[in-house]
Amino acid sequence: MNPTIKDVAELAGVHSSTVSRVINNDSRISEKTKEKVLLIINKLGYTPNAIARGLKTKRTYTLGMLIPDITNPFFAEIARGVEDAANANGFNIILCNTDDKLKKERIYLEILKGKRVDGLILGTAHIKDKSILG
Repeated sequence: MNPTIKDVAELAGVHSSTVSRVINNDSRISEKTKEKVLLIINKLGYTPNAIARGLKTKRTYTLGMLIPDITNPFFAEIARGVEDAANANGFNIILCNTDDKLKKERIYLEILKGKRVDGLILGTAHIKDKSILG
C-alpha cells in the first residue's frame, strides 16, 4: 500500500498540513522540520496524490492535445514542442490521435472533459463550433 501524507506526518511528528507545506516549499517551515519531513518522505517513498491535489486546487496540471496523426512529421514536431513546453511548466499532456475523423474528435473531447484537463490544444480542422468545447 502506498504511504499517505498522514503516514509521513505521523512518523515526522508533525501535522499533515506541515508535510503539505514542506512539499510546496512554504518559507514558513523551519529548515530542521523541512529536513526531517523530507527524510521521512524519501524513506517511505511517498509521492503526493495528484487526484487529491486536483480536488483541492481544482487543477489537474494536464492538457489535452488532439492531432490527426502523430506519425505525420509535422504533427510529431508540434506535439514534441508542446510536450516540452508543458513539462517545463509543470503540466502533462494527454495526446489523442483522431485519424482526422470528427467522430473520434468528439469522443476524445468528452474523455478529456471527464478528466478535467486544464486546457486543450486542437490540431484539427473539424471542430469549428465553440459550443462543442463548452
